[in-house]
Amino acid sequence: MDAKIIVMSRDEKGSASARRLRRDGRVPGVIYSEGTAARSVSLPKHEFEQMLRHHTSEHVMIKIQIEGGKEESVLLKDVQHDALSGGVVHVDMQKVAMDKKLHIEVPVELIGEPEGVRNQGGVLDHLLHHIEISCFPADIPEAINVDVSALKLGDVLAVKDIQIDASKYTILLDADTGVASVSLPKVVEEPAAEEGAVAAPGEPEVIREKKPEEAAE
Repeated sequence: MDAKIIVMSRDEKGSASARRLRRDGRVPGVIYSEGTAARSVSLPKHEFEQMLRHHTSEHVMIKIQIEGGKEESVLLKDVQHDALSGGVVHVDMQKVAMDKKLHIEVPVELIGEPEGVRNQGGVLDHLLHHIEISCFPADIPEAINVDVSALKLGDVLAVKDIQIDASKYTILLDADTGVASVSLPKVVEEPAAEEGAVAAPGEPEVIREKKPEEAAE
């Protein structure tokens, strides 16, 4: 887990307040906690974005400290980005009980080059990009790594084929769901022109009737 991030409580809400925070180099956020009211906070933008760059997933546990209070672990629930710059504009965090399992979606990373790509002219299709699992907060993985190096042409790797530590993780998805496959590349054939077909002529010039004053010129 990363070094803690110092967050500040905020009383003002609304878009105008959020814009002021962003101009000051801070990001508005909300901390949710089961059984208690949500708390509005702000985070240092640069420090938070630097921390995110070290992670594959944005659904990770981080340490925070609210204005001199005690250090807490929270789950990044949702990170919103600016559509143009990609910068973080809002963060939702969730306090979680470390002794209770939670359901979370994590990325699926394919590892290796399939046999069917190396030697059989196939292409790799990544069918499942995220997968929902159940685990304790301390065990949340950055991603589920799936070795596809043994896949041959025509093979499909399914959820049931994923090698995972069953003592820590439960996959919450149908076992037959496809994760990756190797198939022949698709060839798009252009339709052949029909024999004897004649190209359509261009549009004829439109001859407009002259106005009386034009005819007199």
